[in-house]
Amino acid sequence: MNWHSYFRGRTRDPAFLWRMVLAILAMGIVLGFVAEHLPRTVASPGENWTPQGNLSSAGQQLEQLASQGLWWRLWWAIPSVIFPSSLSAPGPLFLAGWAGLLWFVFSLQVIHVRGLSDLRLPILLIAVGLGMLSIWPTHFFHYYQEFHWNLSPSNDLVPGLRYYVLGVGLSEELAKLLCLLPLLCLLRKHDELLVLIASACVGLGFAVAENAGYFSRSGGSDLVGRFLTANPAHMTFTGLVGLAVYRGMHQPSSWGPQAVAMFGGIVFAHGLYDAAIALPALAEYSLLGTMVFIGVVYQYFHELRTLRPTRGETISLTANFLVGISLATAVTFVYLSATIDWWTAWKVLAQEGLGLSLMVYMFLREMPETLVSV
Repeated sequence: MNWHSYFRGRTRDPAFLWRMVLAILAMGIVLGFVAEHLPRTVASPGENWTPQGNLSSAGQQLEQLASQGLWWRLWWAIPSVIFPSSLSAPGPLFLAGWAGLLWFVFSLQVIHVRGLSDLRLPILLIAVGLGMLSIWPTHFFHYYQEFHWNLSPSNDLVPGLRYYVLGVGLSEELAKLLCLLPLLCLLRKHDELLVLIASACVGLGFAVAENAGYFSRSGGSDLVGRFLTANPAHMTFTGLVGLAVYRGMHQPSSWGPQAVAMFGGIVFAHGLYDAAIALPALAEYSLLGTMVFIGVVYQYFHELRTLRPTRGETISLTANFLVGISLATAVTFVYLSATIDWWTAWKVLAQEGLGLSLMVYMFLREMPETLVSV
């Protein structure tokens, strides 16, 4: 038996996969205990990474430009604020990049990139870069909607839904689509699997940039949660929109209306997903957000299974996913142990794990080569 056959069999054996998961988690626990007793080299979650006074002043300057309607000056002023603030927090930036890398490796396997010479590799890397760049127009749209449309956060149901659908869903999905369009024009016709994955990588790039800010505020404690929710949510949102728009570009008469409908549906789903989490009026319906998320992810995997040719990879996608979630959990545990303490890290991740078990099951269930049958 050669090593190809060995790994093909082992990575499809549930017993082996769960032993692998437990081994990675155990290694994370041991390293977390060691990290707690090492000299602290990174700041605690409550400590300031950035010169807050300077950032606050720069934010006020952006708001002043927006209030005066100086949109062109606002556009060019935004990068000098958002990008330095993200790059100034090395710990959260590493965690965001780590979570993004795990999903990027998964995407490479999905599309079966054969090596460094495969032209699809730079395409996907460019897609991730475009996604990170889409943070720029997203911020611009936020300011424009706030001062031109009088759109602002609200805890009331109707104004809150309006804000999350238009101020979050529309602005983020439109920004990602605008950055994706040049790449869609360059991709060759009929390679819809590449279009789907490249579009998803634009969403992944956006999630990486967004996560850097979230992890700065949470100290990285929500890495596992965002690995299973924010990253795949942005990937599936942008992947489905990109594929529909690509089809509409090449078949406008039949797919044009469907592309518009897909974009509108994703904008609404995105806004409703966030609203169900954030609005107090929807607190008792928080499961609604999970249902929206599962529905969109299901549609994404349906497209993936349809477009992806059947082939027996050496390492299964299920094994890839389980390694990813295990490594994300282990790295989070080590980071929290180093910045807070081992016991707090254990409590945070135990609570996260219980809350996200349904998400793990869903992904295992929807894998193109799933080992879960119930």
